Amino acid sequence: MGVHRWLLLVIVSIAYACAGPDDGTIPIRVAVGMALDDPTGVAAEGFRERLSGELSGVNVRVFPRGTLGSETEAMEAALAGEIDVVALSNVVLANLVPELHVLDLPFGLTSPDHAWRVLDGPIGAELDLLLLERGLRVVGWAYAGSRQLMFRNDSVRSPDGVRGMKLRVPANPIYAETVEAWGATSTTVAWPEVYLALSQGVVDGIETAPGPSFDQKHYEVADYLVRTDHLIYFHVWLISERSYRRWPEAVQAAVVTAAREAALLNRRLRLDEETLIFRKFQERGVTVIKPDVEAFARLVAPVVLEHGREHRTLLERIEALE
Repeated sequence: MGVHRWLLLVIVSIAYACAGPDDGTIPIRVAVGMALDDPTGVAAEGFRERLSGELSGVNVRVFPRGTLGSETEAMEAALAGEIDVVALSNVVLANLVPELHVLDLPFGLTSPDHAWRVLDGPIGAELDLLLLERGLRVVGWAYAGSRQLMFRNDSVRSPDGVRGMKLRVPANPIYAETVEAWGATSTTVAWPEVYLALSQGVVDGIETAPGPSFDQKHYEVADYLVRTDHLIYFHVWLISERSYRRWPEAVQAAVVTAAREAALLNRRLRLDEETLIFRKFQERGVTVIKPDVEAFARLVAPVVLEHGREHRTLLERIEALE
């Protein structure tokens, strides 16, 4: 067992022990990567309040800001039943269900409305089933933001400005190939360490969602936000199937209902936030740039072709809903 995995097990074991007295109370551990005042954290607190108010036999605790590990570690812990409810990015989940990579194709989903036609319909149901087969029960898809670029000290207006830079991307090959198609070098840095990587110049910029970046105060270490709008990003609310199966039916039903409502609240709050987020960045001294988006899109066409080939039918169904 690796050191990181061992440490995670220790942390979760402590969390389990602290979740409530040994009196038959069911501990329910909720893990989110954001702060409690972020839309995801607010939704998690709403879940806790609703469930605690409805069920006397549970003790719900929310662990924000990646307290129980990175997204990958949280996914593994949820699969093992060590975390009960978790909000994870579709990027990380694509490592578990390859079909989810289709959602990461640049300039694929063209708007939030397009995304909900896909994810709240038959296509989303099929993706949910694939995740359930692997041990994670989907209760809702929340908007995490459009994907943009941020740079420490470079005013980028076209792919030419990106060439030669070192950019942080999530641990997903499509994200890496996307920025590489623009001429950058991709690197993976754990989300909690991105601020430090920017401040120390370990990376020149990041591929990111503006809401979570604002939460992490990246405006303190990056002067430019470039609105490429190349992707739409999601946080998927999930229940560990191992946890679900050991709960009484009443708890199962209450957790599903509360988590589904939390996901929808998360979706609405993030959408509302993004209508204001660019102005908030400007108020913190960040220059927001609208670049030559068509030039960025043209260069990633080979990435779309390559990764869309394996799931071409699925991609065509998504495009048909635009």
